[in-house]
Amino acid sequence: MEFPFQEPDMMLESRGNLLMLSSVSRKDSGIYQCRPLDSVGQAEVKGEVQLTVHYLDPAFVVPKDSEVMLKGENLIASCNALSSLKTVTVWYKDGKQVGYSNMLHLDDATYETSGEYVCEVTVPSLPSLHTSGSVHIIVQGGPQVVGVEEEVQLEEVAGRMVNLSCEARGHPPPSISWNIIGSQNWQEVMSKANDHMTHSMVSVKVNSDVSAVCNATNDMGTEVKVFSIKAIPRVTRTPPFSPVEGSGVIIVVIILCLLLLASLGSVLYFLHKKGKIPCGRSGKQEITKEKPTKDDIVVEMKNNPKNEDAVLLKAVNGEKKGPNDQ
Repeated sequence: MEFPFQEPDMMLESRGNLLMLSSVSRKDSGIYQCRPLDSVGQAEVKGEVQLTVHYLDPAFVVPKDSEVMLKGENLIASCNALSSLKTVTVWYKDGKQVGYSNMLHLDDATYETSGEYVCEVTVPSLPSLHTSGSVHIIVQGGPQVVGVEEEVQLEEVAGRMVNLSCEARGHPPPSISWNIIGSQNWQEVMSKANDHMTHSMVSVKVNSDVSAVCNATNDMGTEVKVFSIKAIPRVTRTPPFSPVEGSGVIIVVIILCLLLLASLGSVLYFLHKKGKIPCGRSGKQEITKEKPTKDDIVVEMKNNPKNEDAVLLKAVNGEKKGPNDQ
């Protein structure tokens, strides 16, 4: 069996009635015919088949590799890939979609425009066919300090350390220097840079009001950022009252009072035993003899505010007998 390929005099090797094609490419597309080896003329052709090989060439990106732009400029990048079928092109930056055609428009370039842009070309009807390309965009210009405020107002307790961070974009990469007024105790604790960014951090001790100026400079200009730090006097606070500690103080005071009362009672008892303190009720006196008799007359003298005369209370002799006399 022979398989002529397009031209009658071109023969392809086969295994019996099977034709094997390896590493198929677009040049293998065409009409394939099969007929017996001993056949003569086109009238004896037994069969034919149309073979179409679909393809997608590598993506071609313009501008190629990298492109430098000035701030504010516009740029159009293109991405094309020759294919036998309809294609779809999508642009990505940092994993996010930024364009949906073979043309990418970059208008009014800023430092955020800088980066790598990747275009991916796919064939929707044959997902296995895909290709990609990329271009690196560099935006050139003077330094731009990151942050909205040109001057930052801060407050810090006197005696403490504060970290100040300054980050600047630009190409060529800017250099950062610091000018600090109001503190001699400061040092740079971090510094790093890449193709379009520089970052610096300083640690400053606040003893009084401080003014710190970050200067970002490259060949195309200079930009500054000011940090104004107001020192707040350190205030010593009285520790808060603790209920547990208060209870302990109250217990100690009560114990001291009890000890004082006990000491006072001991002194009074000692003076009473020595006869230094008379015993009796105020305003009352009792007149006694060694041994009372029946003929004795007991007289009680009372001080009456209304009547100051002495009153005879009772005569015992002959009038009333006591229980012991019966």
